Amino acid sequence: MITDPSAYASFKARSLADQVLDLDEKYRILEALYQEARRLGSFGERDLLLGLQDDIRLAAALNANVSDPSR
Repeated sequence: MITDPSAYASFKARSLADQVLDLDEKYRILEALYQEARRLGSFGERDLLLGLQDDIRLAAALNANVSDPSR
């Protein structure tokens, strides 16, 4: 149970700011999330454009902290 929400929010913000992922790590996470979604039936083969906007939004979020996209 969290007894001090402001301390937890501060810890979480610092923790996320310190965690820098390279492009390969981000792609591995993206692929794992995609495979899990397919396993759960969220992404089917019926319509390949289904969920494209979600994929674009996810890719933009994953690449937000990349200073050099060639890494």
